[in-house]
Amino acid sequence: MKKLPKIFKSRAAWGEYFELKRTEEPHVHQIEPTNYCPYSCMMCPRTNHMTRDTGFMQLDLYRKIIDEIDTFQEPIRSKEIELFHFGESLIHPRLPEMIAYASGKGLNMVLSINPPSLNRKKIHDILDAKPSKIILSLDGHDSTSYRKIRGKRADYDKALENIKILLAYHKKIKSEIKLIIRMIEFNLNTAYTEKFKMQWQREGLDVEIREFFPWTKKEMVKLGKVRKWRPYMPCPFPWQYVAIQYNGDVVPCCRDYNGVNRIMNVKDHTLKEIWNSEKYASFRRQHITGNYTGNDFCKECMDIYYCEE
Repeated sequence: MKKLPKIFKSRAAWGEYFELKRTEEPHVHQIEPTNYCPYSCMMCPRTNHMTRDTGFMQLDLYRKIIDEIDTFQEPIRSKEIELFHFGESLIHPRLPEMIAYASGKGLNMVLSINPPSLNRKKIHDILDAKPSKIILSLDGHDSTSYRKIRGKRADYDKALENIKILLAYHKKIKSEIKLIIRMIEFNLNTAYTEKFKMQWQREGLDVEIREFFPWTKKEMVKLGKVRKWRPYMPCPFPWQYVAIQYNGDVVPCCRDYNGVNRIMNVKDHTLKEIWNSEKYASFRRQHITGNYTGNDFCKECMDIYYCEE
């Protein structure tokens, strides 16, 4: 890690730096079509800790969000928008329509999906809707490792079959959609990352080995390697982006599975109003001061990531 100037040896200096870089319009990092999910992934807090209600985002609400993003200035407007949060997006019955509505405006829509949840019709409908990127999550290298990581409903053979169908249709229609296959690296699968890369590169897929992060749960740290933030650096997320949960609640962190740090709701306010609100500013001040009184969620997370020299 390179040494930083002495000015960065305080939370306040980092906060001032982040604020200087913050744009007037928010990057919408994630939109949650649904928080229903059939999988029980070992690394996902949703499996054992999510207590908020489950549901589906209404299309009118989704269109309101997309219509506002469509008015944003560059470069914010062209940033990737991940159409997922805490759920399997393929479960939403109108997902292809949601993709097409945004991609039709030239927005940069990204899906991350579990391949066993695909079928031929979904593959055709999704590729025809033209997201800019599809990430195929496949953390295992065989049936046993896949189920250990993603739970008993993670069918490895079905995943392989669906990926094969996806690749064939992608080639048939000469699609320009970027396809990525991703493995999250854990202690359990780290010995197989090179084999995974070689296997899927032979199939013509881009391969991503993603760093593991333990969400906010200290008990998950043992699952893999975890890197700390730079010394004295507060969490940068409050200055970088928003995530929108299926009911319209805006949260300042993609890891906030229960929406405990809800800022406001897009049904009642614009994204720009929420991003520049006093409530959001107050949340950022918690990270500048390190005083997380009443916010155990961030405190527990920063106990994992924060470090001093």
